[in-house]
Amino acid sequence: MARDLNTDPRLVCVGANLESKVILEGLIDIKANIVSLVTVPVEKSNNISDYVDLHPICSEADINIIDTIDINDHITIQQIRLLKPDYIFTLGWSQLFGEQILAIPEKYVVGSHPSLLPEGRGRAPIPWTILQGLKQSGVTLFRMDNKIDTGPVLVQNMFDIPDAAYAMDVYFLATQNLRSAFCELYVKLKSGQAVEVLQDTTKASYRAKRVPSDGHIDFNHSATDIEKLVRAVSKPFPGAYVYHKGNNIYIWKASLRNIPPYIGTIGQILTKNKDSLLVQAKDKPIWLSHFTDDAGPVDINYFRIGSRFNYVVDDELYKLWQEIEALKRGK
Repeated sequence: MARDLNTDPRLVCVGANLESKVILEGLIDIKANIVSLVTVPVEKSNNISDYVDLHPICSEADINIIDTIDINDHITIQQIRLLKPDYIFTLGWSQLFGEQILAIPEKYVVGSHPSLLPEGRGRAPIPWTILQGLKQSGVTLFRMDNKIDTGPVLVQNMFDIPDAAYAMDVYFLATQNLRSAFCELYVKLKSGQAVEVLQDTTKASYRAKRVPSDGHIDFNHSATDIEKLVRAVSKPFPGAYVYHKGNNIYIWKASLRNIPPYIGTIGQILTKNKDSLLVQAKDKPIWLSHFTDDAGPVDINYFRIGSRFNYVVDDELYKLWQEIEALKRGK
């Protein structure tokens, strides 16, 4: 009943991942009037790499839960509409919002993006930030419209990116800045001081979707590019990988420090220490470590010095030709 008497702006929050948890906790701390959280049920969360179960937090804070796997589902839309929100805060949700969702709140839907819009519109912002070698990035809250990352800016926070940062390092920086930004925006909305700034479309840039296969390591690339790839797609993302002994081997750490004077063929394991392999890239060797396969961690002793990662295409085609010829002769 007390919640119904609250005259502060009514929020419906949408999220199901780690950044959603951190932001939600921040909004709870400043006593935001959260009338419901839309989230993904645990049993439907397998495809969300950074999923966090937010049900316990909402239970403790007495926040209503709407479970869904489709924000545009008509039942979900109906449930949100009945709550009569002033704003919908998108804390962490990858699905695009349809026109019906955008039309629900009395005011508008707030979108979030971990880049300094209009730069970096689109997909996979954290991996692309590392792959592009950026030294600074930021987060943007904006008034969501029916396009992607194009609405007027409400809040922007900038942060520096440490040298040799991994995806999770940038993820945490973005998450903490998003928490601050959402709390700042809510205070401004309460006091009527929120300001909208149109994005300068002449400065817009766009990032394409990335898929797990983009994490394949091609040792014909430079050691610097390989090191950036390993960092960019490390946890909470699917990881960089190679082929070895018929298996996918995932590599979670890479280093260009203290490279000894070895040279070998592309993709060859040159030497190893207690936890790392020195592997030849196009221009110079690189240290790789923290290996897993689909079953779990892979011991360093699984790898033999002198062996090579990935396949030599011509050799594999020749083997295939031999097998086909053998089958023909067996007829």
